[in-house]
Amino acid sequence: MKKLLLSGFAALLLVAGASAQEAGYDPVNAPFGHGEDSIRCRENLSLMQTAAKAEAYESALRPWNEAYENCPASSKNIYIYGPRIFKALYAAETSEARKKEYIDKVMEIYDTRMKYYGDEDARGTILAYKTYDYMELMGDNTDQKVVYDWLGEAVNEMKDKMYPLDAYSYYMVASLSQYLTDNSKKDQYISDYFKVVEYVDQAIANYKAAGDQSNADYLGMVKEGIVKAFVASGAGDCKTLNEYYADKVEPNKSDKEFLNEMLDALSSVGCSESDLYFTASEYLYILEPSASAALGLANKSLRDKDYDTAVKYYSEAAKLETDKNKSSDYMMQLAGIFSNQRNFARARSAAYEALEYNPNNGEAYILIAQLYASSANNIFSEPEKAGLVYCAAVDKLQKARSVDPSVAGKANSLINRYSAGYMDTETAFMMGIKAGDTVHIPGWINESTTVRLR
Repeated sequence: MKKLLLSGFAALLLVAGASAQEAGYDPVNAPFGHGEDSIRCRENLSLMQTAAKAEAYESALRPWNEAYENCPASSKNIYIYGPRIFKALYAAETSEARKKEYIDKVMEIYDTRMKYYGDEDARGTILAYKTYDYMELMGDNTDQKVVYDWLGEAVNEMKDKMYPLDAYSYYMVASLSQYLTDNSKKDQYISDYFKVVEYVDQAIANYKAAGDQSNADYLGMVKEGIVKAFVASGAGDCKTLNEYYADKVEPNKSDKEFLNEMLDALSSVGCSESDLYFTASEYLYILEPSASAALGLANKSLRDKDYDTAVKYYSEAAKLETDKNKSSDYMMQLAGIFSNQRNFARARSAAYEALEYNPNNGEAYILIAQLYASSANNIFSEPEKAGLVYCAAVDKLQKARSVDPSVAGKANSLINRYSAGYMDTETAFMMGIKAGDTVHIPGWINESTTVRLR
């Protein structure tokens, strides 16, 4: 550490007092220089590389500087090892002023690399590595505007040929940061999103065509992260997404991956009732029945008031879904729809189907209890017996809190409310009913319960 610190002081002199290149240096025809200069350049390169490979950066510093200043076009290793040397110095430094000088030096090295090796290595790639080192060195002080500008230049230049691959992701993080800091940049973020997704899609296709499934899969994960961030950002809305996908559905109606992505994007922002969503669902269902496609067709059937078809597709969506909790939720959506239509029997049937997928879905039992309570005055011909229906409702609420502690508060609140509707002791006595008796609840409920009185 002491040697590295000492070399750091030497580095300051090199950073601050670097000499200009010798007059007459020809980077194209004589990258090593001429005569003695050429010999010194080769010796310095050798010393630098040997030391840097051994991570002896204090020893690599001076020969690196000689090569960098006097024969900068002689070897790309100058630009590979240079940032490593100064990042090591940065890590050992305590002075903030000196740290800043080392950061500036690293950035300068990348700029020089673009000057001499911008044709051999894509300029966008060099810019990306420059940005990565900037983020590493700056840490929490990273200026996302700088990241956005540099990676934006790189990505827009290289498009679907961007490398390193995760530059797409870092660029979109910077774009999102710009939007979250300044909401007036919403359109910029949306534009960046659709542009980058298009680049990534083409890049994935390129890798697949070349037989490189590994990079194609990695880019798939990069894209997934970009899409999830976009959905969570709140920047996307129905109008924006519908306009974006409007002219893309027909050309991609045989592309299952595209259709799934589109349906996921639309549903994630509450756009699952648009004509575009239904059209994509129909195309996807033809290609390969899936939960998302069946759900789309179920929603379309509901819009058209074709309830029997809606039941069919909701049930199919639940069966096709690999996540049983989601399957249960699909059936609860259907149960809620029937409940709103006061079709209590069908609502209960859907709720029980939800419980088949997730026996611990307390909300399903709560809904059934609410259905019972809603029809309490219409089950018995004697109005006084309505209190017996509330007993059946409380049975479901007790079951709800026993299987799903998360709904206990809601269940207890309803139990308090419904128990106030129990038959009073005097009325029950007059009708020959005692607490603890088992009674049958007729009608669509058609089940037995234990009498409770107030």
